Amino acid sequence: MAEFPHLILKQKLKGTYHFRGIPMEKIIQEQTLANLKDRVGHASNLQNASLAIKQARLDFLNERKEKGLPDIFSEEVVPVFLQIDPYDFDIESLRGFGIEIISEEFDGYIIGANADNFRSLGEKINAFLSQTTVSKNQAAKLWQIILGDQWRIEHILSPDLGEKYNQGIADDDELILDISVACYLKVSDRPVQIAAESDEKYADYKLKSAKRQKLAGRPLKFRKQRPAESDQQFAQKVSDWEVEVERIALEKDQLFMDRQDYLTNFIEKIYGGELLSSFVDLDDSFAFRARMSGLAFKDFVKGYPYVFEISENDTIHIEKGNADPDYDFGHIEILAPSDDSPIVCVMDSGFQEEHILIENAVVPEYSKNYVNYENTTADMVDDGGHGTKVAGAILYGNQIPETGEYQPNCFLANARILDKDNGLPWNLYPPELMERIVDDFAGITIFNLSVTTRGPSRSAHMSAWASAIDKLAHDGDLLFIIAAGNIPRKGFHPARPGISDFIKAGKPYPLYLSELSSRISNPAQSLFGITVGSICLSDYEDADRISFGKREEVSSFSRSGPGIWGCIKPDIVEFGGDFLMEKNGHRLTQHNQVSTALVRAGGNRTGYGIGTSFAAPKVTHIAASLAKKLPNESALLYKALIIQSARLPEHAFYHPTVSTLNLLGYGIPNLNRATENSAHRITFTTEDTLTPNEANLYAVSIPAELRRPGDNFDILVEVTLTYTAVPRRTRKRLKSYLSAWLSWECSTKGEPFEAFSARVLKNMDKPEVEPNDEIGSIKWAISSATNWGTVKDVKRQDSATQKDWAIIKSNQLPEELCFAVVGHKGWEKDITKDIPFALAISFEALGKEVEIYKEISLLNSIEVPQEVRAF
Repeated sequence: MAEFPHLILKQKLKGTYHFRGIPMEKIIQEQTLANLKDRVGHASNLQNASLAIKQARLDFLNERKEKGLPDIFSEEVVPVFLQIDPYDFDIESLRGFGIEIISEEFDGYIIGANADNFRSLGEKINAFLSQTTVSKNQAAKLWQIILGDQWRIEHILSPDLGEKYNQGIADDDELILDISVACYLKVSDRPVQIAAESDEKYADYKLKSAKRQKLAGRPLKFRKQRPAESDQQFAQKVSDWEVEVERIALEKDQLFMDRQDYLTNFIEKIYGGELLSSFVDLDDSFAFRARMSGLAFKDFVKGYPYVFEISENDTIHIEKGNADPDYDFGHIEILAPSDDSPIVCVMDSGFQEEHILIENAVVPEYSKNYVNYENTTADMVDDGGHGTKVAGAILYGNQIPETGEYQPNCFLANARILDKDNGLPWNLYPPELMERIVDDFAGITIFNLSVTTRGPSRSAHMSAWASAIDKLAHDGDLLFIIAAGNIPRKGFHPARPGISDFIKAGKPYPLYLSELSSRISNPAQSLFGITVGSICLSDYEDADRISFGKREEVSSFSRSGPGIWGCIKPDIVEFGGDFLMEKNGHRLTQHNQVSTALVRAGGNRTGYGIGTSFAAPKVTHIAASLAKKLPNESALLYKALIIQSARLPEHAFYHPTVSTLNLLGYGIPNLNRATENSAHRITFTTEDTLTPNEANLYAVSIPAELRRPGDNFDILVEVTLTYTAVPRRTRKRLKSYLSAWLSWECSTKGEPFEAFSARVLKNMDKPEVEPNDEIGSIKWAISSATNWGTVKDVKRQDSATQKDWAIIKSNQLPEELCFAVVGHKGWEKDITKDIPFALAISFEALGKEVEIYKEISLLNSIEVPQEVRAF
């Protein structure tokens, strides 16, 4: 047993909250206010627009008929593009306007489909004009219905495909397309048992009612005080709701089948194309890959109302290494990993299974080739391979042994998905491929993916590939470690410049890393994977060349954040080396001094290379060590401990900025901090589940010896929360992407547990509320409000991996520091469904050799938690 193991975090209370709705001061948007003031004009605009798009649909269908195209689109289903008030309009209420939501875009724009001849919209407009019914003002928040069909090109097609479409696609062109289709039916919220009306609320009702009745000149008359809903009444409501949910689930299954059958017929039978993958389902949509002619594609884009995303299959081609000489090493004996070692799946170009540094870690029955035109699991990539280098980095991290005896910490499973040219075959659809690999390698928890697209990820909707990873991570408690992606030496498209292109254009390192084209690649935006960027090993300069960065500065090629919807990405960084740049030119070269040592294919040799591809497996090495040390714990805890171990380099640690997080994430992980502690550091961990109406509260007692007034040393407090939930794709923002989401809170320095628990339960609906106590508040680096932490304009709850840290003087520590993990409602209507999470909290004495582990561990013994309900 380790001398300083991680300890179980003491839970003091599990709180339940009944959401009542929060009175909010609504700010009416200018456009909504203008519509309310001009009801006739706004109603006329909506009516005219709906008539115009109905007529445009008929014109489109007649034009198709004249061209002799097959009669396959219904005139009863009309695609619509509209804009709503993004601040005060529940998009789910569009159902009442007769509009099926296809996808939510930015700035209140919605892609929808109408199937009732705009009858429901007409009723809403009439109510708006007559100012009758409770929804009399709703139409004011429907700002506009956009005419024409150019929006389909701009919002449904990827930028590259949209550019190609506008330039002209011939009817006989052949395209390989990745297509996403909405398939959503609304479910009502699960019933909540109604509590008895309090005396205070009843008295308030009587006071307000009396005023109204007196003004009306009526005798005072009051309703009875409402009793609590009986258990029997509540049980019946839940039973009725469950029947409704089951009915809608059956309807949705049929809807999925109907739309998939329609698309199969459209693509293969009517237009002679080919489905190249199965349909990959999420809760609200499905995605697939198909081969289509230019004629079929253009017809599909204009006519099919339920599609929300189309792109050409992303080129997934990893740059090869340099043809540097191999390096031999002395006598070495690599032992087989011990029987209790985990198996890590390497999804890459295969690896050299007979390599002296790898062979004893190979599991032969877990070796599979997915490239159907190359019958091998070997690494056939030139110049030392790719998967072999990744496999070696998983086994050895930053230190490849050169002599003596060494026992790796894990076994390796070989999933060969890249061909000899280091590319992913077009007939492998990544979302489907991820599902196949997880099924084929059942029982494996940790997956390394040093494979990404060449360009940046899109920012409106989570990609099908990243969503598939998130779904698999949640469903199977799996951990995916993903490379952030590399900016190429030279660009392959004007909108995708390379490093030398940036330099030529006068955009120096590291400023060009903030360009949109430098954003992390797909699927590195996955919320539940660990995204790994790269940092420099060292600096170098000679007469002709100079390195871009110094040690622990971001690599010149490492793609940056933020991630989708403002989340922190990359999560962490590892040593992946760097390029050298000519002083009097723009050519990029490599040198061993600034490259990372790697295991090379093609002989029992090692060599050097650079890339986020080789930074990611070094994190996987840490994950494997955790899985071996803690075999019965969850992947979420492995992830939490890896992130918890990360620390920004010293040049950024004390004064982090948004740019720091975008380039380096939470910093560099550390194997020792992840797996154990020291006399100067202690870590508490816990794993549990929460529902959206619950909060788990914890407390760590601080010994009096550490709080003595005469002492004044720095204590670093670090907190990491990780969780997973069920994803969906047609909405934007984390809170709409996930079925539920979690956040964490901490007490102020002088806040007792009772006050903290009351505050947390009161503000569960408002995670951005900070305690109103500037003197006692802890200055976190990131915080839950954009203007509260050291880093501005970032909120930790915008990420599914939430780390924060603060430095507190020892004599300012409270007797007890309290923490809470809080559940929040996402898109899931059943708020009784559990969300798994892991939490890690660490205390570390900085700078001085102050021992804290023993004192803190003795004071914090495990107690049975209380359960309370807050109303």
